[in-house]
Amino acid sequence: MALTATTLAADCSASALTLTLTATTGFPAVGTYGSRQLMLVDGEYMLVDHVPVSGTVKVLMRGYNGTTATAHDVLANVCTSSAASDFAGVPVGGVSGRPPYVDDVVSVGENGAIAVPDKNTSVFLTKASALASTTLAAPGRDQDGLRLTITSQTAAAHVITATTLLGDGVSGSPHTTATYAAYIGASLVLEASDGIWNVISAVGVTIS
Repeated sequence: MALTATTLAADCSASALTLTLTATTGFPAVGTYGSRQLMLVDGEYMLVDHVPVSGTVKVLMRGYNGTTATAHDVLANVCTSSAASDFAGVPVGGVSGRPPYVDDVVSVGENGAIAVPDKNTSVFLTKASALASTTLAAPGRDQDGLRLTITSQTAAAHVITATTLLGDGVSGSPHTTATYAAYIGASLVLEASDGIWNVISAVGVTIS
């Protein structure tokens, strides 16, 4: 078998057990119960029970395999397989598929605020058109060293506003706006430092 990729068709809360997907190819046939098939949404494993109708899955358990149940944005990355062995195995020294030292994964598929995380996090921008009115707040002064990696998965000129928070080491720093080139893979790596975000790396991203 092989992993099948799709995305969420709507936001879901941390407790939702009915999820809407853009496609249910690779999932159990409609009406087949008790499949117990694994599904990974961002960094959260879920145990799928059945597919009541095309485009909808019923989940038996959230936060499966040592992960944490959390809310997910529309267009969050989803993958599944009927063979659990298709998923990455537990790393040496780990106790689950996503041990605590691995970055959290968050997808952003609509305009809004990018939440300041409490651990190193990879954010994937999944909106097909350019994100606008999307903001990033200041990290706490007790979060020095926290890293946030924000990568575009779509060919769109996303704009993130972090008002006077982007320390890029050039005249006028800290700056306010991160504008992504309209190419997949444009990326920004930020590190919390004394209440602002220092720019560690900007690939295809203009700070102004």
